[in-house]
Amino acid sequence: MTLPSEHSLSDLLELPHTAAASSLSELQKLIDDERARCGSVISIPVAQLSEAQADDVRVRFTGRKSPLQDWLRSLRNFPAEERKEAGAKINQLKAFLEVEVEKFVLECRAAAEKAKLEREKVDLSLPLPELAMGSRHPVSVAAQQLLEPLRRLGFTVIDGPELEREFYNFEALNIPAEHPAREMQDTFFVASQWVLRTHTSSVQAHAMLERGVPLRVACAGFTYRNELDLTHVPTFRQIECLVVDKGITLAHMRSTLDAFFAEVFGRPVKLRLRSSYFPFTEPSAEIDVQCQQCFGEGCRSCKHTGWLEMGGCGLVNVRVLESCGIDSKVYSGFAFGMGVDRIAMSKFGIADLRSLYEGDVLMSRHLALR
Repeated sequence: MTLPSEHSLSDLLELPHTAAASSLSELQKLIDDERARCGSVISIPVAQLSEAQADDVRVRFTGRKSPLQDWLRSLRNFPAEERKEAGAKINQLKAFLEVEVEKFVLECRAAAEKAKLEREKVDLSLPLPELAMGSRHPVSVAAQQLLEPLRRLGFTVIDGPELEREFYNFEALNIPAEHPAREMQDTFFVASQWVLRTHTSSVQAHAMLERGVPLRVACAGFTYRNELDLTHVPTFRQIECLVVDKGITLAHMRSTLDAFFAEVFGRPVKLRLRSSYFPFTEPSAEIDVQCQQCFGEGCRSCKHTGWLEMGGCGLVNVRVLESCGIDSKVYSGFAFGMGVDRIAMSKFGIADLRSLYEGDVLMSRHLALR
């Protein structure tokens, strides 16, 4: 069968001579004619139309220059008592045309695609050529492998905003106005009182204020700091955990960390806590895990120390509890957090953190081997 001539199709798609109406009877005649014209067009076998012709049909009946637009504009010429009914009739026709024409156009495209496959004699049953399949990003894999053991340990995984108010990012966590983290060179300030969160601890502040106690939550997400070197990038993922209940001590924190890292690495690992300072915990410590690339002998990844810093931990500062409406004389808690990127480095033997975010594969290999 041959395609219809452009002349015959253009006759069917020709705009009506009367573009508007001023009464319900005139409008009804125009609507009946338009419906009949559309029926004639979509009754054409789809195999006879090209994709371009199908698109002409769509534009004619549902496009911005279709008669429907003129009819809607002409409603102001109708008597006030007829406008509502006239508008309803036009909208009913519009809904009908959109459904029928869209269905017709899709059928035309499917027929054109089928004809193309037949012309090119493509056998869809043949197996595809070998493709270079992708995989999940190491940081995404590490994040999932961190959250699963936390769920098994009874933590509820929650989320929070990345664009954060200063109160939740600083004040609620006992970070005073003169603290270095408030400096522009360390934090991305977006507007007055708004920052890109520098840690996921801000989610803990939300949880204490909104959920109350007892509390056992874990939060994971992106954080932002103005730094870039072998072990730091401006945008990185963190996972932080918070437990608040009666009688919580450092012993609970240490046993939780031992169980958690044994789950993460699939075997018990050597863990040490170094005394440190964090405004939101007291006492505070850095969490070090024996380097999983050299196992304590010293290498470039661990800066020849045999240990890799994973994050920080400590008992929740009483000022943080009080600022979040929790009685520090009754409740205590511990918190710990770490960068997911560094966990990925240890698990997958990645030497340079920047290679995780370098889009150039050759450059990533260069960074890893340098």
